[in-house]
Amino acid sequence: MNRKLASPSASDRQLTRRSFLGSFCSCCAGLTIAPAGLSLLAMADNAEAQSAGGTIRVGHLPAGCVSHLLLAKKRGLFEKAGLHAQIIQFNGPAENILALQAGKLDLIHNPWTTTFAAYAAGSNNLRIVGGSGEAGIELVARSGSVRNVNELIKAAGSGLRIGTLHLDTLELVTIGTLAMHGKSYKDYALKFFPSMVGMGEAISSSAVDVCSLAQPYAQTVVAQNDAVYIANSNDVWGPEAPDCVITTTESYMQQNGPTITAYMKVLVESAKQLYNDFDSAVSDLQPIYGAPKEILQVALRRQAPNPIIRDAGSSGIKGATKYLVELGYLKTNIADDVLALNLQPS
Repeated sequence: MNRKLASPSASDRQLTRRSFLGSFCSCCAGLTIAPAGLSLLAMADNAEAQSAGGTIRVGHLPAGCVSHLLLAKKRGLFEKAGLHAQIIQFNGPAENILALQAGKLDLIHNPWTTTFAAYAAGSNNLRIVGGSGEAGIELVARSGSVRNVNELIKAAGSGLRIGTLHLDTLELVTIGTLAMHGKSYKDYALKFFPSMVGMGEAISSSAVDVCSLAQPYAQTVVAQNDAVYIANSNDVWGPEAPDCVITTTESYMQQNGPTITAYMKVLVESAKQLYNDFDSAVSDLQPIYGAPKEILQVALRRQAPNPIIRDAGSSGIKGATKYLVELGYLKTNIADDVLALNLQPS
């Protein structure tokens, strides 16, 4: 193991159920679906419930990686497919995955690192069955600090302050960017934050120089503070590798395979509609997210839908998992055990 990467303490790295609960901040704290958006989604849900034969319960975060899920709901695509996708928002990935483990959800959209951590902590019934979003985990630098990755690397040993989260895709973007250029946490003044919003506020107050953020919150921070993007998740684990994924349990997967495939077919169609008429999609999504349209115009281009994990994406996840091992969060690379992609539509 490359111990030079191992900044987290031993207690942080011990993945028991208790430590798992504390490892994840509410990375989307402060970001919620707007009240008007909830009303729009509720109307679509009522229509689906009246026409569908059954219900699939889906947990998600208020993040850019579910733009195609929200768009499909708004446009009635699940209803057209004869599905009732009952979507439930969670403000943190730990709460989302714990609801799945408790049998309160059937599928969740979550960072893939959350699934790996829960699996390593003993929930070996979890399986990643598809993708959700890509490229939306960003490394952001405040105005007046570094302007690109080259400057970030040259600043090693200078006391440059970097903020990130424990055991999250945000941390992987941070450590991965450094490690790809021969640097590690020990070369910078590192601070682990309890929330993503706290890091955005630290950029605003100049308390940190660089931090990792997720869309669409990242674009809000960049726009309000004249900050700059210097790297993202695509740079670290590949242009087709997702940042968020669809996770379910092995038992639900075995008993409801056709339903999962049908659900993902709707997401593929919704993603296609978003790509084909982006402006129209943003107009539909703006009242749901409640963010200014100019923020979403940028954020949802940077974090694109990625409903299907293909070979390149799978390889990217497997490659990035090495950082979880090197940091001491995982004992071995468990990607092959967790990825179960045979139900994805062709």
